[in-house]
Amino acid sequence: MSGPLFTVADGVQDREAFRAMLVRLGIDSRVVPDGFGGTTIGLDRAGMEQLREWFADHGDARQADAIQRALDA
Repeated sequence: MSGPLFTVADGVQDREAFRAMLVRLGIDSRVVPDGFGGTTIGLDRAGMEQLREWFADHGDARQADAIQRALDA
């Protein structure tokens, strides 16, 4: 894959690669139904917080902020 695994505008681009990344980071995830008859990757609040911290620690404030907004909603 040539682009990022996840973008704020488009979400997860390669679900299998993104899920594998979450496993490497020790973040629990699961495949859940989406609102369009397909599936997406679900994280609980702790997983979202871990992912937000990972993005922040790797200098991606835009994605960390987007996750924080989701947590605050």
